[in-house]
Amino acid sequence: MRITEKQVSEAYRVARKVYEGEIKKADGVNELVDVHGLNRATANDFIYDFKCLLLGKVFHRAMSAGAMHYFLSKIHTEYGVDSLIQAVISLKAHIKYYEGHFKVNMRKLRGVAEEFERLTRHNKTFLEIEQEFHRSVKESLEDNQSNRLKRLSKANKLPEKVEIKTTVFIRNPDVVAESLIRANGTCESCLTEAPFLRIRDGSPYLEVHHKVQLSKGGEDTTDNTIALCPNCHRKEHYGM
Repeated sequence: MRITEKQVSEAYRVARKVYEGEIKKADGVNELVDVHGLNRATANDFIYDFKCLLLGKVFHRAMSAGAMHYFLSKIHTEYGVDSLIQAVISLKAHIKYYEGHFKVNMRKLRGVAEEFERLTRHNKTFLEIEQEFHRSVKESLEDNQSNRLKRLSKANKLPEKVEIKTTVFIRNPDVVAESLIRANGTCESCLTEAPFLRIRDGSPYLEVHHKVQLSKGGEDTTDNTIALCPNCHRKEHYGM
């Protein structure tokens, strides 16, 4: 039996009420069956899938691409982007499970996941995008070459562009200046001279690094800074 748009919207409404504790699950299932004409298994699936979407957990019972699109749109509107991110994670986990278990290609659901994943990227910070990128590189390195080449053959040659939100710390210029003067042109980690001189004024090029990052509550003080060459600065962020 084909599920109508009205039934999908009612399923969302009831699933939300169950999740929020306004009604018991059994009562929600009965309403979807007796009032809106869904079979009992489908009613249970809608309510369970909705909970998994909000919690970012894998669910095993399938939902149509149209119903999923409606659910994700409503979650974005009513719960915000953070909940939408969790829902996309849940959907992608479901697709991975379902395709692996039943050996099928869920092309339409993948399209829904990709659409809403692009939407969430517009609400990520630069740091979050960088962290996600480095995780993806790690996963690619751990994959086999055959899979990588297959993905590359289908990949867009021009990169996707997104707008991001950015939180900027207004750093104290005196802290930077004092740290550079203290270093006197020598990296305070590897103790080698700065690799080159700045074009604008001929000063040694070093980068001032916060030992405890500002984003993690570190102080913007000379005691919490160290002047580093670019290599050592990268090592602080990405090395061991």
